[in-house]
Amino acid sequence: MVHLFMDVEDPINPLADDAALDLARLFTEAGVRGNFCVTGEKCRTLVARRRTDVLDALAPHCLGLHTDTHSVHPTTMELLADVAFEEGARLAYLAEKRGFDAFAAAFGRPPAFWGGAGNTWSPEITDALGRLGIPAYVYALTELPDRCAHRFNGVLAFTQHLSVSEDDWADDDRAARRCAEVLHEVSRRRTDCLCVFVGHPTRFRHERFWDAPYAGGRTPARPEPAKSVEDRVYEHAKANLASFLRGIAQIGRPIGLDDVLRLPWRFESPDEASLAVFRDRTAANLQAVVHWPIHRPGLDPAGIVAKTLALSNTLQVARLDEKGAKGADPSR
Repeated sequence: MVHLFMDVEDPINPLADDAALDLARLFTEAGVRGNFCVTGEKCRTLVARRRTDVLDALAPHCLGLHTDTHSVHPTTMELLADVAFEEGARLAYLAEKRGFDAFAAAFGRPPAFWGGAGNTWSPEITDALGRLGIPAYVYALTELPDRCAHRFNGVLAFTQHLSVSEDDWADDDRAARRCAEVLHEVSRRRTDCLCVFVGHPTRFRHERFWDAPYAGGRTPARPEPAKSVEDRVYEHAKANLASFLRGIAQIGRPIGLDDVLRLPWRFESPDEASLAVFRDRTAANLQAVVHWPIHRPGLDPAGIVAKTLALSNTLQVARLDEKGAKGADPSR
């Protein structure tokens, strides 16, 4: 089963609202149910700007919480890097509860999942998700062989497998090549859940990410708006995404993660080889994402790595019942 993800997070540039509206409608018109990760701050912004059209366009899709404020300091890793697990769990819950409340107020329903911002993470997040009733997290930095779905500290985790960048979408030749590669991979892989990231609405419309002013730990009083791309570039990017959506719908229609979460799952204890992969790959992932440009200089991930590996005993391999998988995926 294939799941397509987009991150809706820019609270600064109004054109990003229009881009989210356009792209959500593209998915709907293609008959593809997307998975949109929306920050709490973006929810508050859309409500304050009275952009009910954007909220309505997103509503038919599967929606997740993309942290409360994404790149506003402290980031998730900055908040939790230097505290013990118990204090971190308290801080994580307070931070994500703000986002949860904003999301629920905007959409009238709870988020189906949680997605880390900039791939930052700490294991206390799973404790907060359990308390908030959010059953899964995506862009998981916890990793098993083949990046398979797993349960960690009581929460289902899904790792990103493939992606197409905004720079790819904006260039017809690059888009054609990359989409062909992704469609080939989707058609040949047979996995319970194949997660494909297809971009950020704000980067379809702007030359840089909205959060560049927050790089290196900075917190500007008035973040500088991003420069928009030419309209023709934006239209090319949208057309290329629309073509991709039509193509992937022919291989096996992507579905919402919420639909899969309702199916029967079974859980198995990992073998020693899988545990070794988990320890090595998870530690490497956490050490790598500390270099996200937004983070403050000198951020040390050692504490987060240690807290994560200390919960290895909670790890379970997640498998979908074959009958349930066939019922959810028309390509099987």
